[in-house]
Amino acid sequence: MVTMESKDDALRDACAAWQDGRDGGSSPIRAAARVLTGTPHYFQADFITKYELEAAASEATMSRAAALLDALESAPHHDPAGWAAATGFESTWVGRGLKSGDQDAQIVAALGTGSITMPLWGLSLDRDVALSFGDAFLFELTGPFPAIAAWQASSIKDNERELIAGGRYAVTAVNESATGLVVKLQFVELVLPVG
Repeated sequence: MVTMESKDDALRDACAAWQDGRDGGSSPIRAAARVLTGTPHYFQADFITKYELEAAASEATMSRAAALLDALESAPHHDPAGWAAATGFESTWVGRGLKSGDQDAQIVAALGTGSITMPLWGLSLDRDVALSFGDAFLFELTGPFPAIAAWQASSIKDNERELIAGGRYAVTAVNESATGLVVKLQFVELVLPVG
C-alpha cells in the first residue's frame, strides 16, 4: 500500500537526486520521464539517446521520474507571480536558459511547430540562475502551470529557486534578443506515463 508518507519520501528523494548536479541528476531523470511517457525529445542527439537507454536500465532513475510525474498531477498551478508568492521569493519571472550547440537548428524547427513537450524539466524563479545555463535560448513561462518547488521538497540548494515542471507547452512568441531567442511558453497539459 502506498502511503502519503512513502509518497513524500519518494518525492524528497527524487528532488534531491534531481538537484545533485545536471549530468548526474536531472538529465537521467528527465530521460526516464521521456521513456515512461513515450515522448521523444524535442531534438535528436547521441547524448540524449544515451541518457534514455541508461535511464530505462535503472530502476532507481525510473522510480524517481515516476514519483515526480505523479507529484505533478496534484501540484498547484500558479503563474510566475503566484509561484513567487507561494515560495517566498520576490520574482515575476520563471524560465530556463540553454546554450548554443549543434542542436540549435532542431530547436528552432521544434519551436516552429507551435508547441514543445517536455515531460519533466527544470525552471528557475531567478533569471540570473536560468541564464547561467546559457542565453542562446531563453524560455519564459507565462500563465499558470503546475510545478514542484524542488528545494522545498529536498531541503537543498534553495539558492537555485528551481521548479520541476513538465508537460506540453504552446509557443506563444519567439523574439530575437542580443544573444539569441526569447521564447514565451504557456502550459497546455501534463504528459502522463503510458500503459
